[in-house]
Amino acid sequence: FDGENPQWAEEFAALKGLLSPEEYDAAKATTLNAHYTSPTVIKAIYQAVENMGFRTGNILEPSCGIGNFFGLVPESMKDSHLYGVELDPLTGRIAQQLYQQNSIAVQGFENTELPDSFFDLAIGNVPFGSYSLHHIFYFLDQISIFKICAIS
Repeated sequence: FDGENPQWAEEFAALKGLLSPEEYDAAKATTLNAHYTSPTVIKAIYQAVENMGFRTGNILEPSCGIGNFFGLVPESMKDSHLYGVELDPLTGRIAQQLYQQNSIAVQGFENTELPDSFFDLAIGNVPFGSYSLHHIFYFLDQISIFKICAIS
């Protein structure tokens, strides 16, 4: 997002022309932590969850991006209800269009109004970085699969 770098001038101009000022600012703010998990990793995570005995329930993806975890839900979990949260507005709107049958909030996780003791599984590959995690202990307390894993 360096508009002064001549090596990227063409790409910069194209991006500025395609996005609204708000979308551009949001995209610029997420360049350090925006990534998408490969299908191989997603399938391995789901396999691990299946191996723990999970089959169906309310699933939360707290940093859903465009919804790759939604698109790769295994057949054994197809009756689950999927909920996602995505901070980036453009990415979140893409997820909402791709997975219209699911509930996807486009906002910061800390601003969501998720019900207490509602989710059976939280799954995903949230971005890593030097960021403060707000409400993480409350969040972990609300997810029963974490309680099960902690006891095992």
